Amino acid sequence: MTRVVESVGDDLIVEREFHSGIICQRGVTMRKIAFAALFVFLACPVGAQEIFVSGGFASDVNMHGDSGEWSVSYGQDLTEHLALSISYINEGHQPNHYRDGIAPQIWGRAAPFDPRLSFALGAGPYLYFDTKVASDSDEYENHHGLGVIFSGTATWYGLSPFLLQVRANYIGVDRSFDSFSASFGIGWLLQAKPGPGEPPKAGKSIREADNEIGFFLGKSVLNSAKSEQGDAMSVEYRRRLLPYLELSAAWLNEGDSRPIGRSGFMSQLWLVRGFIDDRLSLGIGGGPYLARDKYDGDDGSRTTLAGAVSLMALYRFTPHLGFRGMFHRIVTDYSRDTDVFMGGLVVAF
Repeated sequence: MTRVVESVGDDLIVEREFHSGIICQRGVTMRKIAFAALFVFLACPVGAQEIFVSGGFASDVNMHGDSGEWSVSYGQDLTEHLALSISYINEGHQPNHYRDGIAPQIWGRAAPFDPRLSFALGAGPYLYFDTKVASDSDEYENHHGLGVIFSGTATWYGLSPFLLQVRANYIGVDRSFDSFSASFGIGWLLQAKPGPGEPPKAGKSIREADNEIGFFLGKSVLNSAKSEQGDAMSVEYRRRLLPYLELSAAWLNEGDSRPIGRSGFMSQLWLVRGFIDDRLSLGIGGGPYLARDKYDGDDGSRTTLAGAVSLMALYRFTPHLGFRGMFHRIVTDYSRDTDVFMGGLVVAF
């Protein structure tokens, strides 16, 4: 049973109560929950760590429009029955909406029938990016906000380190549509939890340097009714500040072919975790993006301060050479959001 007494503004929940006991809060903003979850996520003790790539369908529960859905999720155990995860979810093209988002969640899990089959229920905030398009024209608007996500999974560990998972999500959003999705995922056990009475094993890191420079090429996609594309490139400097915290500064060119013609400087803080003796690193980052937009929909250009929310994966071939793939979501206040997909070589020094 769910009861919402009052909601003020875009994301302030005055009182929200769930009968299951997962969430019961007063005067707490969803933004604070989202950012607190991210920092707790990387500061938690060592447990099983998993990554999944999933695909399935999503449906607008009101319009009953079905679309393809895909997601990438990383999860980490806190205790035997408690876990945290963070997911990027792309809900596809619903009627008059193209929506995706990032969801940190807390999970309760159990294996009542077989230790190889785990069931879990999760909940958390949903930071969404929604492109609302007109049904009879090419006009569109970019909307951003916070909702809530409730999820259930069943995961098979019998093929470990390969994992199989079925997942269902219900996403509720006040200023967009509510959705239901179901998917099947293939996963990988990045790091198993220690056995009973066994201390955590210390890995041997191949990382020898705290500074990196990267050179990247890729594609940018305008979040519009037509999803126009441009050729993107970037140069990035990155420094490790703390074991799980990195700072980057980058020049990004999203393309120079109408309607995409934006470039500028981006600075981001990253939460990063290493696996397999630090050969593999996964991270999420965010920060400001100061850019010059040549084609902003008007006759002239503009200088704008936008935001960027990003995901990255790095694989090191040697201590000083690796390959990094990145996804940037550029968030604007004038309906010029873009998705930027990039990959390139990284040199550490």
